[in-house]
Amino acid sequence: MNGLLSERNIRMIGRVCGWASALLLLFTVLTGYGISEFRTVTSLTFGILGKATSQKLHHYTDIPLLIFLSVHIGLALWGRLGRRDKGVDR
Repeated sequence: MNGLLSERNIRMIGRVCGWASALLLLFTVLTGYGISEFRTVTSLTFGILGKATSQKLHHYTDIPLLIFLSVHIGLALWGRLGRRDKGVDR
């Protein structure tokens, strides 16, 4: 199948969503640590992530993380189930 929904494009979208989820998860952990241990994180980030900034950014990362992770998992399961229906094993 050619076009936007080819297997290659779906796999690429899944990979991009997976990497975006991983980066957002690391950023969420960093900002969460910046809320609780703000002195350490502020010095490690050269003053970029203070307590207030970490709290704002931490609040805004939950929905995009869930969206990217859901798309990644959904495409992975869809691809796995689609190949199984066709009788193709990895």
